[in-house]
Amino acid sequence: MSDIKYASTDEGDVLLIFEKVPIDGMDDQEDSNPEPVPMVTNTENEHPEPEKLEMHTTSEGDAIVAKVPDQSVAIEWNIENYRNSFETDEHWELRLKFMKQHKGSIPEDELVALAQAFSNAVLLNAVYSEELAARLNLLGMSIAEEYRNSRRQSITRIMVPASDAIADWQRQVSVGHKIAQQRQLALQLLKPVIPITSLEDVFHNFVLMDDNLDDSGREFGMLNCGLFVVRLLSQERKMWEANITAAGYLLSKSIGPKKKANRTCREAALQLLRRKCYKIKTNPNRCWDSCNVERLESIEALDFHGNPLGKSSKSRTSKDKLKEDNIGFRMLMKLGWGGGPLGKHKDGIVDPIEVQAKRGRKGLGLVQLKPTLASPENGSSYSNKFLTDGFDLQSEAFHIDINFYRDLMVNFKSRQLGYDLVFSIDFTEIERALLCKIASDLNLQCKTVTYDYEHYQFVLLKHRVSPHDLLVKILVERHPIYSALYTVEPPEEELTRHKKVLELCSR
Repeated sequence: MSDIKYASTDEGDVLLIFEKVPIDGMDDQEDSNPEPVPMVTNTENEHPEPEKLEMHTTSEGDAIVAKVPDQSVAIEWNIENYRNSFETDEHWELRLKFMKQHKGSIPEDELVALAQAFSNAVLLNAVYSEELAARLNLLGMSIAEEYRNSRRQSITRIMVPASDAIADWQRQVSVGHKIAQQRQLALQLLKPVIPITSLEDVFHNFVLMDDNLDDSGREFGMLNCGLFVVRLLSQERKMWEANITAAGYLLSKSIGPKKKANRTCREAALQLLRRKCYKIKTNPNRCWDSCNVERLESIEALDFHGNPLGKSSKSRTSKDKLKEDNIGFRMLMKLGWGGGPLGKHKDGIVDPIEVQAKRGRKGLGLVQLKPTLASPENGSSYSNKFLTDGFDLQSEAFHIDINFYRDLMVNFKSRQLGYDLVFSIDFTEIERALLCKIASDLNLQCKTVTYDYEHYQFVLLKHRVSPHDLLVKILVERHPIYSALYTVEPPEEELTRHKKVLELCSR
């Protein structure tokens, strides 16, 4: 007996006939109560709703019919719950796209299994049965094609010469060592050439600072490779010859009236140096208020050393005391000293005798010049009477935190900052003299300036950095402070060296 059913495909409705296959030993057995077979007629309204099938073609050309799942499947489940902790992002992205695309048409359990098989087939080249492979190919064709295109665009090939790779492997050259070698090459390109043998060496060594020819010439002379000289020679009929030389090589020359010849010669030298040399410019947005040091008052009066007035013996810190390995300490111990004041009755001195440095001593033949104030536009130098008239700061009482400012100057010196440290205008004249004395004891350069002849400020001058060191700090080391304070401009014509330095420092 045969079963007859309708099925629906893309080509239309077809009639399927299923015949019973005889099994050994059961040929003679018949069902005592066979079910009546309903008669099927080819009408549109009377036959049952057909099942939907999919037709796939294998690589050999065989057609395979697969059942399409019911469209009314549950869609309330969360896809993210099926991500594994050990799964790579690439693997999960394929599964996620596959499940999102078919979530409403395939049941949950079946879809999760199909998504896993699809990602395995695409990423791991897994092989499945022809029927399953055909179905995966049909369901995930667009996703697989999109993935392959993205991979094709993201792949970047880096060609490495085989000879270099083998040489590095044989020498066991590490990446850090290669970077250090490249930095050394960059330093050699920026290092001054000594001695100078050509005009090109002059351009290599000369660095134009803020378009200031005189300051740049002084920096050039400090390299000990030659002098930067500006000459004015008198000619006949009130004519002058101006020429500028660097290490004996002529940079520019002009003849004319004295002022005009000097100006023309300098402009020509500047134009030449701008084209051939590095230029360093100070950024105009430097704000001096950001490095202004305020006045901090102390709770009690302090002496010159920062100790409370009249209690210097009790407030001496451990770093000021004599250590046991000190020669004077051992000599006193051998003489019977056990600590505290000296003397048989312990009524002597406690602090060691110090040599006091005094300034402004007047002697025979001394000519005392009155201090003059410079133009307030650039800030004026100021002569403090407490330093020039032999005033003894040791006997004065101060109401500022002396220890704080001494530590501040020590840190300023150790860090070698590239900007001036400007103090507030609230400091009195004697307090500025104290700050100047502390700075001189630490071998720091300082000055007092005024911009309006009424308010004076104490300034700690920045650590001097040569132009070539600035090039190294900005181009090679990428120092954040110096990079913010200065801008380096390469030569306008000779760019080969600059490009090579940038190439070595960018690897």
